[in-house]
Amino acid sequence: MPARPRVDRLKTVYTAAKQLNFGFRLTGFPSAPNENGIASYKPQLHRLTIRFCKQNEASSGLRNFIDTALKAFAAANPQTVVYVLPIRNATPTLRAEYSNGREVQINAKGFTLERAAIEINLLRTRSGEPIVKFESPQTAQVPSIQGQWNTLTWANPAQNAVELPAPEFNVYRTPKLSATEYIQNLVYKNPSEAEEQSQEAEKPKRAVA
Repeated sequence: MPARPRVDRLKTVYTAAKQLNFGFRLTGFPSAPNENGIASYKPQLHRLTIRFCKQNEASSGLRNFIDTALKAFAAANPQTVVYVLPIRNATPTLRAEYSNGREVQINAKGFTLERAAIEINLLRTRSGEPIVKFESPQTAQVPSIQGQWNTLTWANPAQNAVELPAPEFNVYRTPKLSATEYIQNLVYKNPSEAEEQSQEAEKPKRAVA
């Protein structure tokens, strides 16, 4: 092997590592297995195996969790099968198996009751996908043909050819019609209709009088 690595091979190794479905994948985009959560939600954690020792002090946190909170956890998550394996002098571990076939194992040596509850809840809420750094907080299967939205997406292109400030572009406008504009439209655009509406509005007053 040469003393100095070949630079032309680094990009190939980097690209290959990103495509693998393992924890050392570097970056990625938000994803859900089998479109989970789009129409309905299916818990992804299928099996949880708690391995501990009955006598070792390093397993005290898992033993306390099994004595106090495991029954409530199993009742609240009937879709998850929980296995408890007491093995003498074994290193306490938590192993989770997900629907996509991946397994996640956590070394629980020296965990307290609170730390064990936090880690088990993390395994319960995970999707089974590798933990990666997001390149973007959102993603889409089909890229938008309009590009990224900004404040000038639907702006009037006529303001690009005038010298600003211009009075027609300085007035704040809303999509709703104001009361003043409504009256102006009745008076200036269709005066006959405005007169008919005013006469109809005065008829009930005369009848009451």
